[in-house]
Amino acid sequence: MNGIKILTITLLTAAVATSACSRLKKDVGLRFDGEKFRIKASKLDKDDRSRFVVAASPASKSIDGAREAAAYGGTEYCIAQYGTSVISWAHGPEDEPRFDGDRLVLEGQCKP
Repeated sequence: MNGIKILTITLLTAAVATSACSRLKKDVGLRFDGEKFRIKASKLDKDDRSRFVVAASPASKSIDGAREAAAYGGTEYCIAQYGTSVISWAHGPEDEPRFDGDRLVLEGQCKP
């Protein structure tokens, strides 16, 4: 009988600990203007990786948040490609927003 009590207490403790851990892991990620965005950056020219386009979606959640997310994506792209966060924007976050469907699109060039 004593072994069953110990086993029951151990199983209940494990269940409570596991549920607490899963709650801590939920909803982890960057937010811009309080929203999450999908960010995709890619080079514009196969021979010149310094020029890139970056999109954040869905822009309908928040245009300001999508701008921030796309600018962040451009910065990440340049750091990954060149180790610098300096960007010369051809169409940047301060410009009139440009959309491709529900994606806000920016275009820039990484500078060493």
